[in-house]
Amino acid sequence: MSNRAKIGTGLAVFAIAAIAVVLRGVTLLPASIALGPCLKDWTAGPSWSPRQSPLASVDFEVAGKPVRLCYGRPSARGRVIFGVVAPYDSLWRTGANEPTRLYTAGPIKIAGISLPPGRYSVYTRPAQGPWTLFVNRSTLHWGNQLTTEVRSHEVGQATVYPQHLAEHVETFTISTETAGDTVNLLLDWELTRVVVPITPP
Repeated sequence: MSNRAKIGTGLAVFAIAAIAVVLRGVTLLPASIALGPCLKDWTAGPSWSPRQSPLASVDFEVAGKPVRLCYGRPSARGRVIFGVVAPYDSLWRTGANEPTRLYTAGPIKIAGISLPPGRYSVYTRPAQGPWTLFVNRSTLHWGNQLTTEVRSHEVGQATVYPQHLAEHVETFTISTETAGDTVNLLLDWELTRVVVPITPP
């Protein structure tokens, strides 16, 4: 093969890889690079239609290493959320559209679940009592497509506890508060807050 042909082949392979990355967004990239924009999954049909739930991100550090959480922000719009829109005792993508995605450049513990650097999806199971948090290695599926294959990549689960909010939160919001070495993720929607602690390993 001539040098020109080799260059052409190399450029073609690079172009295909670049297209794949664009289509899949940050999910195909190493965690060190994935700490960039939270991109739509353009391989999924719903991404080509207008969205009522915009993408958002939360950035923070754990033990000096950057962490980013990407999630969709649905609004209540007069609906009853927990127990109806997000049924009790059923898995919820903890947002809308793509799975809620966690990218960490360093090792962390989320609600006691140990995670090495990498990319993960985060789910919850709302309940009238304690909730369950699930962490999964799969980030290439659509948010609610929790097939047997997707569930086989589960890393772990933990119990987290809802709190009652005095004021109604119209749009699902994830924020952070820091207490010493712990960064608490605050999951707020309707009249419910769930606190998810993230700590150094």
